[in-house]
Amino acid sequence: MQQSLEKEIKSLLKTNKSKRAIFKLLATETNKNELTNLLNNLPLHSRRKITFGITLFIAGLLSLLTIKQGLYVYLHSNSAASLILGFVVPIIHIYLVRELLRSHRLAYQLLPFLSILALLRPENRILPDMYMYICMATLSGVLYLFLFPKKERVQYSQV
Repeated sequence: MQQSLEKEIKSLLKTNKSKRAIFKLLATETNKNELTNLLNNLPLHSRRKITFGITLFIAGLLSLLTIKQGLYVYLHSNSAASLILGFVVPIIHIYLVRELLRSHRLAYQLLPFLSILALLRPENRILPDMYMYICMATLSGVLYLFLFPKKERVQYSQV
């Protein structure tokens, strides 16, 4: 149900309908919470088109860092436990790349926070990585504020 509703919302957003109009069109008593959540987690199509290049750049940076960390863990792990624990961060990165490419709000919320946290680890403070993390944090934070402004949030009690 959620996949079909999400596809329907994305197709309506491509026709440049407002989120409130989509809510009024698709809302039923059973799906108001789910519809509100989906509408608040997807950007308007016009804004998504404007920022798609920057999003691809961020996803590329994150992919490069993921490959580097995955190779490092694979080459320097001493035991099976350290191998499994070492792959936690690359798996989270892969999930964030997926969410970035789908333009979901969660990726733009988590990426600035996780990028700054990554700088606390000494191995991430080498020169190219440090600038990549700072760039990802800055760009994803700015994109979050641009793609999901507070005035566009839908609350079904207001509609």
